Amino acid sequence: MILRPLRPTAANAEAVRTVTASAFADLDTRPWPPERIDRHRRRALHFAERDPDGCWLAEDAQGRPVGTVLAGVREGTWGLSLLAVGREAQGGGVGKALLARALEYGRGCLRGVICSSDHPAAVRAYRAAGFDLHPAMRLTGEVRHAGLAAPDGPVAPGGPDRFDLLDSVDRRLRGGARGSDHHELLRHFRLLVCDDLAGSGYCYYSPDGGIELLAATSRRLATRLLTTALLGMDDGAEVEATGLTAEQQWAVDVGLAAGLRVSAGGFVCLRGMRPPTPYVPSGAYL
Repeated sequence: MILRPLRPTAANAEAVRTVTASAFADLDTRPWPPERIDRHRRRALHFAERDPDGCWLAEDAQGRPVGTVLAGVREGTWGLSLLAVGREAQGGGVGKALLARALEYGRGCLRGVICSSDHPAAVRAYRAAGFDLHPAMRLTGEVRHAGLAAPDGPVAPGGPDRFDLLDSVDRRLRGGARGSDHHELLRHFRLLVCDDLAGSGYCYYSPDGGIELLAATSRRLATRLLTTALLGMDDGAEVEATGLTAEQQWAVDVGLAAGLRVSAGGFVCLRGMRPPTPYVPSGAYL
């Protein structure tokens, strides 16, 4: 096995996608639609450009990619965006070696965040690295608008001119702003923003049913944002929101009102911090 830095090239971005598809093939058997392929490639390029010391590719003796890791540092908050090992290389120490490189990149950080599956090897590795494991829930199912109350205040579409507000919310909740991550998120998702006397908050979502990220300074605003995002989807659209720790009961309440199901969904792994709230993390941008 050879580890090499992940350079921001189209070939490397496709290698990351191929390894990821192999690593999680048992959990996700559906073909990847073009927009997901593009989003995944763009993520690899984004992290490789911004965090070159946190992004690595593992290759076998024939030069074939068998594993990858993407990690970022944002104002003292380290995050693991992706750790994937192809099925043919699992159990051979590839993941352990990649995680060690990613953790080294965040050695000086006060805080750390990982959104993990419940895979036993991953859970053991993250706990051994000093992360607290917070069991998480997911919301899934067909959204039903009829069960949702009208939002209790205004929510507006957001753009790059609101990134300073988003960074302020992130610093308050997770200790570090995302900065240019917001440009990448906005490339793929719609942004909702609310800012009034009650506080501030934002939500990235996909009209076809994905809640990518939500952060707010109060549960009232978080409820307003999540409700607005669900109402912005087609009635009956398949919805998924993941990474809900026990502190996010407000999100569970909204999801249940919308007819969604609640189930166990992996772990939010934290080091040097408590679970942010109100907060729905992004698996890719944490």
